[in-house]
Amino acid sequence: SESDERHPLTQIKIADIICAKYPCDRKTVGRNIGFLIKVGYPIVKTKKGFYLDNKRFTIDESLFILNAVRASPLKNEKEKEDIVQRLADILNKTYR
Repeated sequence: SESDERHPLTQIKIADIICAKYPCDRKTVGRNIGFLIKVGYPIVKTKKGFYLDNKRFTIDESLFILNAVRASPLKNEKEKEDIVQRLADILNKTYR
C-alpha cells in the first residue's frame, strides 16, 4: 500500500517499513519479493525500486472518490470526514 508506479520502494525502504513490526533486512525482502513474483504477484521492478501493479484504483480515481464524498450534500461535514478517513484506510497511502 506504500508504493505505486510513480513511487516505487527500494528493498531497504521496504525492510525499514517491515522492521517497525518485525525484524527484517534487505536480503530477506529481496528473497521474498522474488518468491512473490515467482508465484504470480504483479510486482514490478524498476531502476528506483519495486511496486505492486494492478492496483484497485488509479491515483486519479482515488482522488475522485475522496473529492466526491467531500462534495456530497447528503452528509454533514463530520460524517463526510469519517467516511473519507475510512476510505483513506482502504486506498493506497500514496493517494491520500
